[in-house]
Amino acid sequence: MFRARLLPLVLVVVAPLLSGCIGGEPTVALLVADGSDASSRAVDADVFTERVEATCDECRVVTYDAEGDAATQKSQARQAEASSADVIVVVPVDPDDLASLTGRGVPVVALGTSVPGSDRFVGLAGGEVPTLSGSDLDTARAIILGEERSMTFVPTHAMSEQSADVAVGLLADTPVDGGEDVDGVTSWLFEDQEVTVDTLTSVLVSQGVLTLDDLCSGETAKACARLGLK
Repeated sequence: MFRARLLPLVLVVVAPLLSGCIGGEPTVALLVADGSDASSRAVDADVFTERVEATCDECRVVTYDAEGDAATQKSQARQAEASSADVIVVVPVDPDDLASLTGRGVPVVALGTSVPGSDRFVGLAGGEVPTLSGSDLDTARAIILGEERSMTFVPTHAMSEQSADVAVGLLADTPVDGGEDVDGVTSWLFEDQEVTVDTLTSVLVSQGVLTLDDLCSGETAKACARLGLK
């Protein structure tokens, strides 16, 4: 197992600064179910990549997009293994179809939905990650306009960073704090939140997911003023 050199940012979650990697740059393969699906809430690939690169200065992230096709994702998993990925983080299209993912002994982190045989899991305490008809921004603006009554907010940013920390911890062979045993798998579980017009700012804005300018520009400006959103 490579021992990647970790930057100080990750000291709180993984390990002391480690020596340079041995034999090449450690690689994290990120397998996403469908990168173009605005309703997906399991991972933000950009946030994930930035976190890995911020906490491990010699690591690289290679992202594979299955575009919603289970067979494609299975092929991509084999490709990641053949390309010497050191850790695989996967948002599965079909979890059961990936049961043999670890044939080469590569650690697997399941994200959003548990994968049989995975080594680590990052997801929601309440179960699978829900999908919405559009992005967080689109749905929040629809709530302001009265077209939707509520939305389920999934802390995608936090889950993406957590899974990145777990991947780097596996690369460094160092435990990451905060996990709990769930059916024999070390897991990090987050809470989703039901958001209404009354809690848009206290949840989405206060957590930095959206800004008031995002919510209250253009066609929603008058509705925001009427609702006193500020």
